[in-house]
Amino acid sequence: MRYVSTRGFKYASLEDVILNGFAPDGGLYVPERIPVVEPDTLKSWSGLTFPELAFEVLSLFIEPSDVDPSDLRRLLDESFAAFDHPDVAPLAKTPDALVLELFHGPTMSFKDVAMGFLVSLTDHFLRRRNERRNVLVATTGDTGPAAAHAAIGRDRVHAWVLYPTGGFISDTQERQMTTVDEPNVHAVGVGGCADGGDDLDAIVAKLFADESLREECGLGSVNSVNWGRVACQTVHYFWAYLAAVGPDGLAAGERVAFAVPCGAFGNLFAGYVAGRAGLPIARLIAATNSNGAVHDVLATGVWRRRPLINTVSSAIDIVVPYNFWRTVYFALGEDAAALRAMQDEYASTGEARVPDAALERLREIFWSASVDDAATLATIGTFYGSSAIPPDAGRYLMCPHTSVAAVAAARARADDPEVGGCEVVVLATAAPCKFPEVIRRALDDLELHDVPELEHPRVAAQRELAQKETKCTLEGLENHMREALRRYPRVS
Repeated sequence: MRYVSTRGFKYASLEDVILNGFAPDGGLYVPERIPVVEPDTLKSWSGLTFPELAFEVLSLFIEPSDVDPSDLRRLLDESFAAFDHPDVAPLAKTPDALVLELFHGPTMSFKDVAMGFLVSLTDHFLRRRNERRNVLVATTGDTGPAAAHAAIGRDRVHAWVLYPTGGFISDTQERQMTTVDEPNVHAVGVGGCADGGDDLDAIVAKLFADESLREECGLGSVNSVNWGRVACQTVHYFWAYLAAVGPDGLAAGERVAFAVPCGAFGNLFAGYVAGRAGLPIARLIAATNSNGAVHDVLATGVWRRRPLINTVSSAIDIVVPYNFWRTVYFALGEDAAALRAMQDEYASTGEARVPDAALERLREIFWSASVDDAATLATIGTFYGSSAIPPDAGRYLMCPHTSVAAVAAARARADDPEVGGCEVVVLATAAPCKFPEVIRRALDDLELHDVPELEHPRVAAQRELAQKETKCTLEGLENHMREALRRYPRVS
């Protein structure tokens, strides 16, 4: 298995892909080919545990010469050991939808599902090379906490988690980063980010573009620019499908749709890869909030950069969903020159047109919706209320991002014939207790003030811990990071 860049660089080994994040030409790595899982093989995976299934799926992309199978199993077992639920990602059957709960990890978001494995794999390769890495993480709420926790005890990895201050993330998300008291974890709160995490992504890209800094400090990324995150996220699509197949569920081979909260598009791209690998997917529903970048592209064929809108689903407040470039690359028939031209046009003018043939290919698999705050809040309330009928069903509380996906799923059922006739799985990407202010606002009109689901032992424990962080302005961030990174060179 070899890897290529969406901008044309060839070829890279898995080890280089994982440790470097970005390709040397500034593109994103993708596999040279996507293996296909035959129906009989998919059927044989039924009944596997989540770590066992992860081993089978990731073995499609990870050769034994890259990682010994026994090491791969060990890394996966370690990665999922800290999850609260024995199934890792249980599939909840509510009266309104199937909901894949991806929030039972240490920081209670779907980022934990892949982050633990990626940081473990990074550490594995660094020990083999006897090197260190400085991994840069720009976060809009959940990636930073997951990276900070995954880096605990990994002395060859220094994790720099950069997050926008000024109300872009919740207090719980901030504390999940600033209460990690480890010498290799650095939380940096950045003020003056008008475009939130997109402003931080731009600074990170500048740092990576400096070849001498990248080499001296061993820069790496565990954002979803890193193929390792995407590869591991394909697993939960296979898991959800196999969990839904059974005597009272889907028939083997029956197609399913997935409704996914859409931020940087990494989770959706993972679903796209799973579909190309043979999983019977009818539709991937890109559930955007009012920022609606991907929705605009699919509706008009033009990708335009717009000013950021702050919403209650803050973790997906993103106007440049960079993983969408990976998907466009495949829609262009893996034409790196055509993608470079689009990216250069976008960089110089703030917009780029997707060629008609590529747009049609995208529309064959993706359906999208833009969901405003009013619909997001209303759905949290109505879903929580209606899920108590019948009385013994229990209430189901979802986070605002999951609510965006639930709204999009309902619209797709009504408006898209491909979705109307199949089962839809809503991906629940964060625990509702991480967003207590938003949840209480959503439930106020229902006079539901006693909400036990908003309490969690992890959240309560973090309130008692001291916080450790660095504050910086966006204007001074680049210089601050250059100075700080040079304290931790790649080779001691």
